[in-house]
Amino acid sequence: MPTEKTSTPVVLNKKRVFIVNDNISKKDLAVKLVSAICDDLPGSDREDIMNAVLKREQGISTTLDTGLSIPHARVEDLDSFQAAVAVLPKGITDDYGLQIKVMFLFLSPAGPVYFAKHLNMLALLAEKFNTQFIAGLCAAKDEEEILRQISF
Repeated sequence: MPTEKTSTPVVLNKKRVFIVNDNISKKDLAVKLVSAICDDLPGSDREDIMNAVLKREQGISTTLDTGLSIPHARVEDLDSFQAAVAVLPKGITDDYGLQIKVMFLFLSPAGPVYFAKHLNMLALLAEKFNTQFIAGLCAAKDEEEILRQISF
């Protein structure tokens, strides 16, 4: 899904979109999303990627007050942006007391030419996933509808 701000295709497909109604921790949800991405990346090291995401999460929370959580990491040997998303209609609370309704986890290539695009992706997500947009995702009937709504 190409975006104007990133000018970079992001790989997001139906196998990487989830509706989660169970009570789950933010960490376990991130593990589920990283696993979904790694299933499509033969030779990827799930543990290294998960550790990179968790290390980033130890800094400042990636959960916004709109209900969007954006765990992310820059990954060596990656040549394109990769993403997975979970919609949580009932919501979960993160370690900082913020409500998560949507988790959009993305990985970007670690090369220096991708750094600005990585930052642009964060800005684009924060802009697009406002409270109203998130409410629409939470009302979606299935993963295909979510994928259609997210298309940039």
